[in-house]
Amino acid sequence: MLGFGLLVAGVARAQRPDSSWVRLEVGALSDVTNERYYEDGFDDTTFTGRRLAGSPEYRNAGLLALDWATALPVGSSLRVRQEAVAGDHLLRSYTRAEFQGEPREGWKAQFVPELDLRRDRSFGADRREFRFRPEARVRATSLARDDMWELLVGGDWSRYSGSSDVLTLDRNAGRGQLRWTHTPLDAAWELELGYGADLRTFPDSVIRDHVEQHASATLRHLLPGAGSGVLDLQLDRRSPLGSPRSTRDRFWSPRAELSAFVPVREHVTLEWSSSLDGYHYAAPDTSVYFDYQTILLRPGVRWTLPRDWSLRAGPRFEWLRAPRVPTERYLEQAIVLEVERLHGRDWWSFQPIVGQRRYERSTSSVSLDNPDLHSSYRFIEGELFADLGLPAGLRLRITGSGRLERHEDSSQDASSVYFALDLRRSF
Repeated sequence: MLGFGLLVAGVARAQRPDSSWVRLEVGALSDVTNERYYEDGFDDTTFTGRRLAGSPEYRNAGLLALDWATALPVGSSLRVRQEAVAGDHLLRSYTRAEFQGEPREGWKAQFVPELDLRRDRSFGADRREFRFRPEARVRATSLARDDMWELLVGGDWSRYSGSSDVLTLDRNAGRGQLRWTHTPLDAAWELELGYGADLRTFPDSVIRDHVEQHASATLRHLLPGAGSGVLDLQLDRRSPLGSPRSTRDRFWSPRAELSAFVPVREHVTLEWSSSLDGYHYAAPDTSVYFDYQTILLRPGVRWTLPRDWSLRAGPRFEWLRAPRVPTERYLEQAIVLEVERLHGRDWWSFQPIVGQRRYERSTSSVSLDNPDLHSSYRFIEGELFADLGLPAGLRLRITGSGRLERHEDSSQDASSVYFALDLRRSF
């Protein structure tokens, strides 16, 4: 996918420097792509995921955006952003308002409604979307500043229509979350506990309504030598409303993450990142909704180099375990480099990766002709990001990625490229 965004003009005018301001942006957008992704996973068919188009798709559009912020009574404020995009394939209107204030000492309140309207005619389709997402948050801090409580409630009303949209379901959703953080002033650790739930109903389906509960715990600890470690645990449980025929909405999903960094020399730091997650269905099968666990390990060493450059290098190991489905089990090994520079107004980041994925049952290890069997492969990929300040108030953002796969079964070889430029100027 190729993308290019050019902001051709902007106007910023301060009405009252301490309380209000307005900024207007006018731009032009152009992109070309030969890939398409479905971002919403709530549907009534198993045939979702990436869809590849046979020829590139070119799109052009104009952009108009307005940011406005002002102070309100009693220490509160309001900020609004309105974006409008009009082009040969895409029409979009996006509105976001943010009200926030401090009703009393130690209390903060925020209300953020978002409205997104879209019509997309890419790839010969005609898809219309309406989404309204309000969210309210209240945060209270103890007088000793060592305890913080946060309550969040929100909703999501989404509607999809059009001659080509037959996979994505309309959705009504509500969510709530309560979080407690304890940070003793005389201790080297911090504890965070949370619980929340999402209730989702689907007007177009009689079997997809469900409630999903989330429990989480996070422990942060300072390590010797100015290092730190974080343990993050989360458990999700989805339960259907009613008696559905499918097990897709009856599962447990645990996740555990452990990360740490420890400086060992003036310019050398040891880093560790690992995670374990998976899905466990109430009635698993061996085709679509099967139990599995994924283990990811990423040890590494980071060097701080002259002129604000840094380099991180290390291996990456990923295992997928599926007790009842041997064709899905694999081990992936890779070498990962990360080059980064934060200097003045510039930010560079480049990440090349080389590795291989070995399936327990690959096309080369069986004699039966099974077109759905995975094929082991070697791969090389890279990611690039740069945010650069240029003369005359210009700012250039570059984003790119590419991946090349070479499979034991050459018919499964794959490659992908993405590159985007964003040039803008603020007045």
